[in-house]
Amino acid sequence: MTSLVQWVHLVAAVVGVGGMAFVLAILLPSARVLREEHRNLLLKTVMGRFRLASWSAITLLLASGLYSIRLRAWEAPWGPYWKWLTVKIVLAFCVFTITLLLTLPLQALDRFRSRREMWLAIALGVALVVILISAYLRGF
Repeated sequence: MTSLVQWVHLVAAVVGVGGMAFVLAILLPSARVLREEHRNLLLKTVMGRFRLASWSAITLLLASGLYSIRLRAWEAPWGPYWKWLTVKIVLAFCVFTITLLLTLPLQALDRFRSRREMWLAIALGVALVVILISAYLRGF
């Protein structure tokens, strides 16, 4: 069961981070060549699908992450492992928050979404740090 949970966690991370990288590096720059009404329609459609993928990834990451913590770290004494795990969790929640704010279909968030590229770049950078911490924690 542990291998399955790790696989689910890894796949969810790949889908989430890969989706952000795709939107940031490929979709948004490519959409600039479209007229505004076509660009807005494309982004609205893609971001709707991205919402489903990213929220699913977040749900799977939370569930599999909590399960893994319970199995691997719950009984471990406070020390370097827990400190790095705590940093990883806080940073992951920052990524989740940015992703949710970018994908929630609320007009109140239009101003936030107007800086979509900046927020996606921040989320992607933080997500890459989370992955780096995850790789470091595998050595414990």
